[in-house]
Amino acid sequence: MITGLFFLNKHGEVIIEKEFREKVPRSSLEDFWCTYMTPLRSIEEAPAVITYSRFAFIQIHRNDVVLLAVATSECFPLFVMEVLALAAKVVQKYLKVISESTLRENFSLVYQLLVELIDNGYPLTTEMHVLEELVLPPSLENVFRSALEAPVAIKRRHMGSRAVPWRDPATKHSSNEIFFDIVENLDCIVDCEGNVVQSAVRGAVEVNCRLSGLPEVIMRLTGIDCIEDIAMHRCVRRSRYEVDRMISFIPVDGKFTLLQYRCKMPNSVQVPFYVTPQITFNASVGRFNCMVGFRGSGLAARSREYEIQKLIIHLPLPPQTEAVQVHSISHGNTNFKKARNMLVWNAGSLHRGTCSLSGEFTFGTEREKEGLAPCTGGSALVEFSIPNYLLSSIRVDSVQVLNDLTKPYKGVKYVTTAGRFAVRTI
Repeated sequence: MITGLFFLNKHGEVIIEKEFREKVPRSSLEDFWCTYMTPLRSIEEAPAVITYSRFAFIQIHRNDVVLLAVATSECFPLFVMEVLALAAKVVQKYLKVISESTLRENFSLVYQLLVELIDNGYPLTTEMHVLEELVLPPSLENVFRSALEAPVAIKRRHMGSRAVPWRDPATKHSSNEIFFDIVENLDCIVDCEGNVVQSAVRGAVEVNCRLSGLPEVIMRLTGIDCIEDIAMHRCVRRSRYEVDRMISFIPVDGKFTLLQYRCKMPNSVQVPFYVTPQITFNASVGRFNCMVGFRGSGLAARSREYEIQKLIIHLPLPPQTEAVQVHSISHGNTNFKKARNMLVWNAGSLHRGTCSLSGEFTFGTEREKEGLAPCTGGSALVEFSIPNYLLSSIRVDSVQVLNDLTKPYKGVKYVTTAGRFAVRTI
């Protein structure tokens, strides 16, 4: 499994390291960084998995910090990346922000978290409330360290004896409430004529639980016949789901992901709106225009109920682009990112009708003399969010909270967002 875990800055300098099985030579780490990472313009361009010498280097990024796992034996890269993401989530929960400065200032705390989180290269303690018992958060550590040292030791001994290890029975909240967010991500490739080439719908049920004690929650979903694959949190009673399709669970306190699923959709998924990016250019100047609007059916028929929010369109421009001039824009604002040759149009919200953008871009004089490099024609990437709308037929029919003498407040929200949504320009 994981031989060693490193926190590196963007220059490849080690901030924190923890070896689990054997010592990883610093020379191998430096050679890997100089060979694969240094030539890149940004660390985000690096592949997630790189094999070098006898090591496999698996990495994720948080801000300008690289979480790097080193393996010397056969392992599943996606599983290792999941462990890295879990480590990043835990550290961020404690430090609020993952950065080089916060990691250096809280070196001892992060090291303790890694000791409890991973044992011999395998994940050990993954529940947040259990980790908070074993490793005190920074705000409490300095004040109550001596007073709570003995109780923490007692809790450590009895931690494994709980019937429900992911929840503390003594949890108390002044107002009992539980909220469900059903979020569906649309992965889609659309050709330049507006036809859907490939599409997929991924969903998740996000829960924010603020219930006291050990409540049992039963949730009934309708329209789940469209689910092709499903992954459940460990708190869900899978045997009950397989019998009557009821989601029965004792929830984790706070925010967590209850379910993740993938839908089997028709071959022709109806994209809720259209995007028409057009980019043309010659040797010295180019033009761009883009229009977004509701389709004739679907959202357009109920545009008073729904609106497209957080609409952002990334228009790819040729690599020789030096300057961009916007002639007309109906919604939002634009930002030209020269390093990425990308024009970012933040259109904001669209409730009805259409929004449009047009303008031109120019090339540098020196590059005109060198000749225009061929442009393969990229794809415009689209980000959006549509509240109270799902592409699938999944809905929450009812939610029951048992073992609770009070009447808790329950809320459900639906939202569709963009996953990898690309529209071809040619």
